[in-house]
Amino acid sequence: MNFVAVAEPEIDKPRDAPNAPADRQALGLVRPYQGMVAWPTVFLALGIVAAFALVTALATMRIIPLWLGLILNSLILYTDQTPLHEACHGNIAGRDSNYLWLNHLVGYVCGAILLHEYKAFRCMHLAHHRDTNNEEIDPDHWVAVQGPFRILFRCFTIVFWYHRYFWRHIASHAHIPGLRPLTIHIAAMYAAFYAIALVLSVFGYWREVPMLWIFPHIIASAMIIYFFAYLTHKPHEVHERYRDTNVFWFKGKVLEPVANGLYMFQNFHLIHHLFPRVPFYLYPRAFRSLKPVLDSEKAHIYEFGH
Repeated sequence: MNFVAVAEPEIDKPRDAPNAPADRQALGLVRPYQGMVAWPTVFLALGIVAAFALVTALATMRIIPLWLGLILNSLILYTDQTPLHEACHGNIAGRDSNYLWLNHLVGYVCGAILLHEYKAFRCMHLAHHRDTNNEEIDPDHWVAVQGPFRILFRCFTIVFWYHRYFWRHIASHAHIPGLRPLTIHIAAMYAAFYAIALVLSVFGYWREVPMLWIFPHIIASAMIIYFFAYLTHKPHEVHERYRDTNVFWFKGKVLEPVANGLYMFQNFHLIHHLFPRVPFYLYPRAFRSLKPVLDSEKAHIYEFGH
């Protein structure tokens, strides 16, 4: 295994400091990877919803044990974050406004089974993009701690932290035009989610609800925040546009597709932060096109394999 990283970046420059030559070159290189309707993401979302429903039904009927259903649904919900995340950036519709309804439908459905309300998740995720590695207002900075036990604790409490962030940074500013109806909508949706879970539990599914929905939601959210935020933004101190996010480049005919798939392509997370409108499955191609710019900007690129 070959592990290569560029020199440590300076961290004293303001976030998104203008770099017109690099940005112009990057925009020209990345243009072919943006704007299309992302049908692969739609098919992925359909597969995820079908798989979640199938595993839940099989475990409820005891065709498979509940513990196996918990493991499978945790993995399914880990993948579910990807179409939800893509919907937050409008990447499913691309530039075609005729498919905005589909974009939002995917966001609402994938958000519901992951127990993350679509609009709330979008608000927090865009705040993460806007203020990456800002310890005060980046919601994902919750996991920017040291020590394996502290990291584990923060990952498994990210759901509760997100709820706290919502009430502190969104609901408490409902006086801002547009935020009051948004806050009411989000609160009502969360109330509906947990009311459904409570009603199902009262009517006899008190084992199935936590084992197949609540616990997988917490476990998947912990996996997501660890792989997609903790590792990709470590050391969580950099604020420059081309250096605040990492790339983990796995090389090899077998290693690369396997690692990319397991990581849901977020091992190229820097590409996403630079150009959020690139669909996730095009990150590797966009990365290869952008690599001369990334190298010149001393981006953090870690290489594994040959």
